[in-house]
Amino acid sequence: MERIERALETISGKADMALITKRENIYYLTGFMPTVTAFLFLTDEPVLFVNEMDIESAEGCGIHVDVFKKVSDVSDMVEPGALAVEPSIPVGLVERIGLGSDFQVMDPIAELRMVKDREEIGRMDKALKIAEESFKEIEFHGSESEIAARLDYIMRLGGSEGVSFDTIVTSASRSSMPHAVPTSNDLGSPLLVDWGAVHSGYHSDTTRTFVESEREHEVLDILIEAKREGLRAAKPGVRACEVDSAVRGVIDEYGYADNFIHSSGHGVGLEVHERPSLSADDKTVLTEGMVLTIEPGIYLPGEFGVRVEDMFVVGGGVMNRLPDHLGWI
Repeated sequence: MERIERALETISGKADMALITKRENIYYLTGFMPTVTAFLFLTDEPVLFVNEMDIESAEGCGIHVDVFKKVSDVSDMVEPGALAVEPSIPVGLVERIGLGSDFQVMDPIAELRMVKDREEIGRMDKALKIAEESFKEIEFHGSESEIAARLDYIMRLGGSEGVSFDTIVTSASRSSMPHAVPTSNDLGSPLLVDWGAVHSGYHSDTTRTFVESEREHEVLDILIEAKREGLRAAKPGVRACEVDSAVRGVIDEYGYADNFIHSSGHGVGLEVHERPSLSADDKTVLTEGMVLTIEPGIYLPGEFGVRVEDMFVVGGGVMNRLPDHLGWI
C-alpha cells in the first residue's frame, strides 16, 4: 500500500481519482501483473477490476478486487469531478468506458518508477546476471538467427521469464543498422549482440560488439571512452541531457558526431525503456537509485556499426560484469 499512498500524494490537488490501465503500473502498485485488460481505480479506497481469468492471481494483492464482465461495467466507478488517466490508455478503451472528455492526462506512476528501491535493483541485478552468464555459454558459430535463438533458450533455462526485447544479433555490414533483425547470414565482423533477461518482472539490457579489424577496434575504443565519460557525468543532481552531452562530446572529438544516431541511454525497470532518457531534450535531474543504460554507438552505413551498453545505478556504479573488450569469436 505504500506505493499506492505515494501515487495518491502525487495526484493530490490535481485529480480526485486516477485510472491505471498500464499493466506494468498495476504490477508496480499491487504486485499483480495482469495477463489481459485490468482497471485500477486509485482513490482513498482503491479498487482493482480484473478479468475472470485473472481473479485467482489478483486475490491477495492487498486491495479490493472485483471482476468485470465487459468494459462498460467499470463506468460506474467514474465519479463526476477530476479524473486522471495515463497517456498510454488506448482511445478505444476511453470510448468503451464512456469517459467522454471529462478527464486529464497524467503519468504519475512513471515518475515514481524512475527511482528504484533495493528490491527492484536486486531483481534487475539477477536478470542481468542471468543474461551475462547465458551469453558466456554461447558458442558463436552458425547464423545470426541461430545465435539469437540459442541465447534466448539458454536465458530461459537460466531462469529468465522471457526476453526483454527481440534479441539483436547482427554482423558485418548489417551491424550499421542499430535495430537489425537477425538473419540466416553467417556471422561476420563486427558481431553486435544486444540482449536482455527478465527476473520477477524486471529487465536487463546489454550490448557487446566483437571486433576484428584495426578500424573496428579503434571505433570500439572511442565508444568505451565515451561510455566512461558519460558514467563520470551521471551523478545525482546532474540533468539527463548533460550526460548525453558528455557522451556525444567524446564521439564528436573523433569526428563521428553524425554517426551516433540515437540517445545515449534510458531508464530500465519493469519495462526495458523507461524514463528518463539520456537525450538532448530530457531535462530530468538524475536521482540516486535510478537505473539506466549508457549505450554509445557509431554506425557507418554500408560498412559496419559498433555499440557498447552497460546498466548502471545512479550513485551506485556499473552493474555489468562482462568486459568491454571481448576476444574475437
